[in-house]
Amino acid sequence: MKKMIVAIDGSEMTKKVLLRARLIAEKIGSDVVVMTVVKQLQLFDYYTGTDLNEQLNEEVKVSAERTLEQARHFFEGFSGHFDTMLTYGDPAEEILQVTEREKPDLLVMGSRGLSGFERAMLGSVSLKVLHHVKCDMMIVRNEE
Repeated sequence: MKKMIVAIDGSEMTKKVLLRARLIAEKIGSDVVVMTVVKQLQLFDYYTGTDLNEQLNEEVKVSAERTLEQARHFFEGFSGHFDTMLTYGDPAEEILQVTEREKPDLLVMGSRGLSGFERAMLGSVSLKVLHHVKCDMMIVRNEE
């Protein structure tokens, strides 16, 4: 296994996903790319006299950059090649596009632990990716 992509979202699952990914990458000697996706927010479709949408999107971007910085710290001393990637758009679509372009051997991401009803009604990023990704995928469960 030469390349692993790790998709994180800054949730409480992020640390668990990074830990699992690093353990596997060190064991098999894989390079790692940690990615996160910023979904652009559009709260107001009309002019409000403020730049509220731009301010919110900037805050989301800053938060995503902090998440990637935490991942960089988490991988300090890692023996393989390590990189981070910030993309914009729909999280499932972006993850699929990155895996299509980068052709990793493994994609690692967390499960949000949605209930059966929520999953049926809303779906989840991991579930959407699982049905369409063309590489092996590991979903880190939310359970203790």
